[in-house]
Amino acid sequence: MRIEGSRVLVTGGTGSIGSEIVRQLLQRSPAHIVIFSRDDSKHFYFQQELSQYENITFVIGNVRDREALSRAFVGGIDIVIHAAALKHVLICEQNPTEAVKTNILGTQNVVDMAKQHGAEVMMSISTDKAVAPTSTMGATKYVAEKLTIDGNLTGTTKCACVRFGNVLGSRGSVIPAMVKGIRERGAIWISDEDVTRFAMPIPDAATLVLDAVDICSGGEIFVLKMKAFSLKQLLSVMSNMPFALNGFDIEKRGLVRAEKLHEDLVTTDEVARLWESKSHYIVAPPVGNWEPTSDLAKVTLTEYNSSTGLEFTNEELSKHIEECVVALGLD
Repeated sequence: MRIEGSRVLVTGGTGSIGSEIVRQLLQRSPAHIVIFSRDDSKHFYFQQELSQYENITFVIGNVRDREALSRAFVGGIDIVIHAAALKHVLICEQNPTEAVKTNILGTQNVVDMAKQHGAEVMMSISTDKAVAPTSTMGATKYVAEKLTIDGNLTGTTKCACVRFGNVLGSRGSVIPAMVKGIRERGAIWISDEDVTRFAMPIPDAATLVLDAVDICSGGEIFVLKMKAFSLKQLLSVMSNMPFALNGFDIEKRGLVRAEKLHEDLVTTDEVARLWESKSHYIVAPPVGNWEPTSDLAKVTLTEYNSSTGLEFTNEELSKHIEECVVALGLD
């Protein structure tokens, strides 16, 4: 689906990922962008940032609220990018009902509205925690993936998912949390230094989401090709950063509730249906007449796990930490 000339709705459009998707959409000449999210303060500041653009509409609302969501479709929408979610593992463990309302019921609302209003593409953003989930957040995103793919059974809207790991520098993620702890308290806590995580900078993740929109046929799960790091490596790199030269204390608390030591990006069932492009692995739909395009190649993997995947170099991690410090105003 060509983004140029299309009307695009981004749910969660003022969040870390959603706002970067909007910025990159503007570089691809859409006809119009609707930014839908529930935080009025984020709306206010994002409106100021984008004040020079006339092809943007801001709509306040929650994906749980079908009436509010329907207002975002007024005027017609060609592409829906669903980035709204409750994403923090521990918060979702503490508030499982809220996680279900947003991540499951909210996703079903977005799928329903996209189909009802004749959108051509509905792309839902997912997470590695949806693979063999052990947490409430992961379980709700697992169901959200199923609801999205199930949207292809009726109607003409092409429904697909993009799945990736941690986003470096997003609000509440590990790097900004550690940087603030070191600068403000001279101390941080970690669960286990052997923890490994897939990660990608925000701009790269947003680019690959839009690339998936361009090539989706419906029913796919696009898995971003990502590098991984361990907390041990992250601590080692941070200890040599300018903001940490005075040293810092580390408290080891053990794995928090529902946390995994390592993450997977594909299931054992999906590896048999895995194809690849230059930037994505693509999980083909389990049923239907999906056909790979000529630029895709069949892949044989036994797993895609953060403990065995391609690792960041220390230099790459250091560069990403510096970018996070600047982007979040922590310098």
